[in-house]
Amino acid sequence: MKAIQIAYDEHFEKKCRFASEVGFKYIAVNFHDMPKTDDSDFDNALIEIPIILKNYNLEAVQTHLYCYHPYLSSENIDKKIDHRIMREIEVSGKIGAKWCVWHPRYYVTGGYNDKKTIEISVERISEYLKQAKHFNTGIAIENLHSDMCCADYKELARLFDCFDQENIGICYDFGHAHLKGFDQVEAIKFLGERIKCTHIHNNFGHNTDYHHPPDIGKIEWEPIMKALKEIGYAGPYTLETHCLYPDDDIMLKDFADHNFKCLEYLQRLMNK
Repeated sequence: MKAIQIAYDEHFEKKCRFASEVGFKYIAVNFHDMPKTDDSDFDNALIEIPIILKNYNLEAVQTHLYCYHPYLSSENIDKKIDHRIMREIEVSGKIGAKWCVWHPRYYVTGGYNDKKTIEISVERISEYLKQAKHFNTGIAIENLHSDMCCADYKELARLFDCFDQENIGICYDFGHAHLKGFDQVEAIKFLGERIKCTHIHNNFGHNTDYHHPPDIGKIEWEPIMKALKEIGYAGPYTLETHCLYPDDDIMLKDFADHNFKCLEYLQRLMNK
C-alpha cells in the first residue's frame, strides 16, 4: 500500500484530489496540524472526511495524533489536549484508519527517571488503547530522534513489550532513525513484527528533520527495503514528506506525483 500523509486543514480536499490523480489509493490523515479542534470541528470531520475519501476513491490507512512538545515532561497532561487526542482516535476509527501514530515522552522533572517514564507512558497509552479498541483502531508508537523519547529502537521495543494487546504497534520512522544514526537494517530486523506502519522521508543526517522525499538525502534505501521484505512487513508505505510550496497547486500536484514515483522506486528496490 503506497500512501501519503495529508494534513486535515483547509487544503485537505484539494490535496486528496491531487493524490488520487497521480495514483495514490491510500492516505494518512494528519490531525496534529489540524487548525481548529473544537468538538464541532471533529463532528464535521466525521462527516466531511468519509465524503472526500469516497469522492476520490481513497482509503485512510493511518492517522497522526496530536503530539505534546517532545521535551515536555510526560506527567504534564492538558485535559483539553487529551480530549482532543481522544476525539482524533474516534475519528480515526470511524474513517477506517487501522493505526493512530503517537509520540512518547520522557519523564524529566528533576532529571530523567526511567521508571517514571515507563509508568506514565504505559498509563497514557493504556487510556488511548481503550479508546482505540472501542473505535476499532490501534495505537502505533513512533521512534523519534536526537535525545527524544524512544529515539533508540531498543527503548521503543521495551515500551511496546509492556503491552499484550493486538491493537498496539510501532510506526517506524526512517528519517528519524537516520538522524539517530543507528543501523536501520539491524533495527528493522530487531523490531520485526512489532512494526505495523511507517513514516517514509529522507534527510542528510545533520540533526535537521527535513522530511524530504526519499530521493533527497543520504538514506541508503535498498538494504532497508530488503530488510522490510525479510521481516514480512505487510503494512502501508506511508510518506511523511513536506511540500515547500503548499500554496501553489501546480507544485502541490507535482510534489504528489514525484512522491508516488519515489514509492514505486522503493518497491522496485525491494525486489532487486
